[in-house]
Amino acid sequence: MAVSMPFDIDLRLTPNVRAPEAARRSLEALRPSVDEGVVDEAILLVSELVTNSVRHAELGPDDTIAVRVLTKPTALRVEVADPGPGFDPSAVGAPNEEGGWGLWLLDRIATRWGTSDDDRAGVWFELDAVSR
Repeated sequence: MAVSMPFDIDLRLTPNVRAPEAARRSLEALRPSVDEGVVDEAILLVSELVTNSVRHAELGPDDTIAVRVLTKPTALRVEVADPGPGFDPSAVGAPNEEGGWGLWLLDRIATRWGTSDDDRAGVWFELDAVSR
């Protein structure tokens, strides 16, 4: 099954409380061509990852959070990167009342996910996509 009309989304967000909402809104553009459930899952996960960047990456007002969405023939890939220090995913603990739910959700919802540490710390995920 394929995404019916491949396109990319490329954003640069200011690291503030409005960044997660801006990321969620941008993914709404996928609805005409990607299965509703996949879009809903992508919106949830991108919101969690952008929130993590805002809360934990120690970013300044001149820094940006990059969000890139790539539609592939059979999957949707989302990458979130920032100039923060990154993290070791194996050292992330279980979620609790104080937080930690973002990566827990990522691990359970995404088809595949991982981290990158090129010039910017990043987390990517893929969801198998079904065309509408």
